[in-house]
Amino acid sequence: MNDDFPILAAVAANPTHPYALLEHLQALGLHVSRSTLYRRVEALAAQGWLDADDIRGESGHYRRALTLSREGLTRINAEAAAILRSEPLESPLFSLAVAVAERLDARSLTAALKPRMSVAARQLTEEERLLRPGGAEPWSRAARDRRIAHLQADIAWLQGLMGRRNVADGAFRQSA
Repeated sequence: MNDDFPILAAVAANPTHPYALLEHLQALGLHVSRSTLYRRVEALAAQGWLDADDIRGESGHYRRALTLSREGLTRINAEAAAILRSEPLESPLFSLAVAVAERLDARSLTAALKPRMSVAARQLTEEERLLRPGGAEPWSRAARDRRIAHLQADIAWLQGLMGRRNVADGAFRQSA
């Protein structure tokens, strides 16, 4: 992954103009300055990964409308898949990769998230096993309870992203 991923991913998820892009990236918790963003947008447009057209806005001023080019689309799909496989779930980059995959390639999203959900399910099973009587020290029970709650939430969230819903008996079904 390189430093241009957040810019390309945000544009892929929602074509916009540079100022709105800056606000979006900052709202995600990414530290980016206006001058850096504008320089990178110009460079990405020059490299052919972004299409930038000057259009007249509602107030009559010209704005730079940003969209992802075909080359940018190819690049961002590959980078999003790599991030979905490796980045922590709480990361803003993971959120951007999910937004890209949902918009561009839902099949890749499911393929990348299934292994993540499997790992979380194995961790959950191990944590629950250690909570059985005689399996955990009394002082570690609260920490294990917390990890279990986080793992359950992560699994439910990943299921929702993949279009699955948890059924009462623990089985999964594809949502309509």
